[in-house]
Amino acid sequence: MEIVMVEFSVGKESTTACVSALTNLMTSVVAKQPKFHGATVHIETATGTVFNIMQWERASDFIEFRDSNQDLIGPVLGKFNPNGRFLTIAGEIDPLR
Repeated sequence: MEIVMVEFSVGKESTTACVSALTNLMTSVVAKQPKFHGATVHIETATGTVFNIMQWERASDFIEFRDSNQDLIGPVLGKFNPNGRFLTIAGEIDPLR
C-alpha cells in the first residue's frame, strides 16, 4: 500500500470551499475505484492548508486514475493548486491497549 498526499495551499478564507469540493469528488468518484483504500482530509488552520491523504494499492494506480480523469478532477480541484507527493509507509504503530 502506498500513500498519496495532495496539499492545497488555499489560505484560510478558502479552506471550507476546498474541503467541500474535495470531499464531494472523493465520495462520488475516487471512493469507487477498486485500488483505492481510503483517505483522510486534514486542515492546517494556521496556514489555510488542506491535505488529502489517500491510500492506494500503488502510486501508479493513483497516477493512472488521475491522468485518465483530468476532465473530472481539473475543473473541481485545479483552482486550488494541488501539489502531490508520494509516500511509502515505513512503519506503523498500533495503540497500546
